[in-house]
Amino acid sequence: MLDHGILGVADRQVRTWSAGDAEVYAAAVGGHSPAFAIPLLQHGGPQLGLTGADMTRVLHAEQSLWLHKPLPRDGSTVVTKTVTDIFDKGSGALVVSTWESEYASTRSSCFVKGEGGFGGARGETRTFAVPDGEPEVTVFRTTSDQALRYRATGDVNPMHHDPAFARRAGFDRPILHGLCTLGITVRGKDFTELHARFTAPVLPGDELRIEHWPTGEFRTSVDGRPVLVGSVFRSGRTPG
Repeated sequence: MLDHGILGVADRQVRTWSAGDAEVYAAAVGGHSPAFAIPLLQHGGPQLGLTGADMTRVLHAEQSLWLHKPLPRDGSTVVTKTVTDIFDKGSGALVVSTWESEYASTRSSCFVKGEGGFGGARGETRTFAVPDGEPEVTVFRTTSDQALRYRATGDVNPMHHDPAFARRAGFDRPILHGLCTLGITVRGKDFTELHARFTAPVLPGDELRIEHWPTGEFRTSVDGRPVLVGSVFRSGRTPG
C-alpha cells in the first residue's frame, strides 16, 4: 500500500553531469533537446520514492519542465525533490512530485492504480488540446532496443526492460519510457517550458507520428491512437 507519509518530505541530492551525458540522451531520443534536464534532475525515473506502492501498478501520467537558465556543458547542482500532492482519483492515487534546482524545475505525476478511495482531494485536471490549423508532421520509427538505449540515461524502471515485470503489469512485453517518447517528440525544439500528458503506452519498434503546431502544441500518435499530447513555449514563469 502506498505510504502517504512521503507527502511533503524533501530529499536533497547533488546531480553532476558532463557533455557525454547529454550525448547519451541525444542518442536515446534521436537528437538534442532542452528536455535533457528532466532525466538529469529525476535521475532513476519519476517512479522512485513511491514507498509502499506496487510498482507494476504505477504509470507515468504527466510531466512538466521549467528551464530557469541554460545548462552548462558540464557541472553540478543541488536538486531538491518533494512529493507535493497525493490526489484521490477514485480508481487510483495521483502522486505529484517536484524536483527543483537553480537551472531547472520539473514535475511528474504518477498514477498508482488501486490506491484511490482514501477520501483525499481529487485535484485539478490540466486541459490539453490542439488547434485547428495544419501541423508540421514528422515520423519517427523507434527501434526494438529503444527502451534499452533510454535506460542508459538513468531510468531504471523494470517496466521498460524486464519481460516478466511487464507481464505482471498487464503488458505483453516491456513498454517504452514515456519520457523517451516525449524526448523524441520535442527533439530539436527550442523552449523553456513544457507540459505533457501520456495517454497510451508505446512499444519499442512502434512508428511515431509527431505533430507540432506553430503555437507550441504537439501530439504524438501510433497507428492513429494518441499516445502523448502537450505544449512547449518560451516563458519566464515559475512552476504553478
